[in-house]
Amino acid sequence: MTKADYSREERKKILLENRYLYTEDQLCERWGISEHRLKKWKEEFDYYYFMGSLRDMVVVALYNGSNTIPAIINHLDALNHARYTEDEVLELLEGLKAEGIAKEKDGKWFYDKRHSEDGASFIF
Repeated sequence: MTKADYSREERKKILLENRYLYTEDQLCERWGISEHRLKKWKEEFDYYYFMGSLRDMVVVALYNGSNTIPAIINHLDALNHARYTEDEVLELLEGLKAEGIAKEKDGKWFYDKRHSEDGASFIF
């Protein structure tokens, strides 16, 4: 399998990284894909309207340094213009913790960089 042979789910994760975290140039270098291939994937997923799930957006908030529930709520509001309750966000954080993507210490939440530290695994 070459780096260009990504599954549909992997292509979606790569596009999420482009939507929320990396420029096209950074993304193409990170995953070893051409700009043309990225363009084709964007067409496949109708990238103009492409958004991550609420879970994905919580990962983005953590990855970008929002580490309290109120800060995460504000980050989500900036991404999708919706206000979530603390209970809704806490439920998502607990799920991400169980997946090994988030960790909690002293009431603060963090993206667990061990999840993608090798640069070869997806942020999401």
